Amino acid sequence: MIKSMLITSLKFIFAISIIVWMIYNGKLDFSILASSLQYKKAWAIGFFIMILNILLTTVRWKILLEIKSSTTLRLSTMTRLTWIGVFFSSVLPGIVTGDVVKLVYAKDLDKNLSKTYLLTSALMDRIIGLIGLLLLIGLSSAIYYHTLIAKGEHVANLVHLNFVIFFGVVLFILAIILPEKIQNFIHILLKKIPVVGNLISRVSYAVWDIGKSPKALSYSIGISLVVQTLNVFAFWALATPFINGPILTFEHALSFIPLGFVTIAIPISPAGIGVGHAAFDQLFSLYGINNGASLFNLYFICWITINLFGVIPYLMSSKKYSVKDASGFDK
Repeated sequence: MIKSMLITSLKFIFAISIIVWMIYNGKLDFSILASSLQYKKAWAIGFFIMILNILLTTVRWKILLEIKSSTTLRLSTMTRLTWIGVFFSSVLPGIVTGDVVKLVYAKDLDKNLSKTYLLTSALMDRIIGLIGLLLLIGLSSAIYYHTLIAKGEHVANLVHLNFVIFFGVVLFILAIILPEKIQNFIHILLKKIPVVGNLISRVSYAVWDIGKSPKALSYSIGISLVVQTLNVFAFWALATPFINGPILTFEHALSFIPLGFVTIAIPISPAGIGVGHAAFDQLFSLYGINNGASLFNLYFICWITINLFGVIPYLMSSKKYSVKDASGFDK
């Protein structure tokens, strides 16, 4: 517990240090937040998309759980659990993840769903969400290739990097659906790796569970692509009125905003604070836009606000599991 608190404290210090540095160097302007209030339509679009994406990610998780569930799970109940999860992800970063908290609630969904599979479903959900994000990067770069490379050498290099990432994801998807004989052979090799072999083997078993239901895998990836596209649109809609530089079209936004989302997904800082600001500052600069950190701030406020509304289903829940209840779930 002390170790977790220390790590979380260091993450907060790291995030705050980046924010302070960016403010000091004029890269982060909070006055844009106040000015943005006059663009009510953009905020309405952002909030609507954030809520819609909670519903869509719930459907994705529902598809994964029903691979082994003995009954059809109620979407309304699962949406409540998903929202509780994103709430705790926002207020308890690095101590007990929101995924673990929602899984404590999820154990009541179906007694036939084992603790192991519940944890596996969360892992699958995260992986497929990332797959959708990375596929979007490659597909958008291919569709708008000529338009993008015309923006200059730096953008062209970014587009070519996107293609490398895309093909890497395609290879990963193919690895998920490998024949069982090849999987078993790989497991034997993995277990021979000193110290971490057994852990890697168990993780690979969880990942390969995805490939056992091609229909569920396809639907889940499709939902992820929709979710990530909507996220980019929400960011673009909020940022467009305040872009300090050339006009940013939606197709251009599709080529680099997903890369910024990848940095947020990496648990370097709480909810991507600081790290996300720095990443988007650099990514927007490739297009000659010099206030990327301030633009990300708009999206971040919209996203975190909807997450915090997850406290409502938590307070309305007939069962209120504590952090202590969740702390041992993933052991």
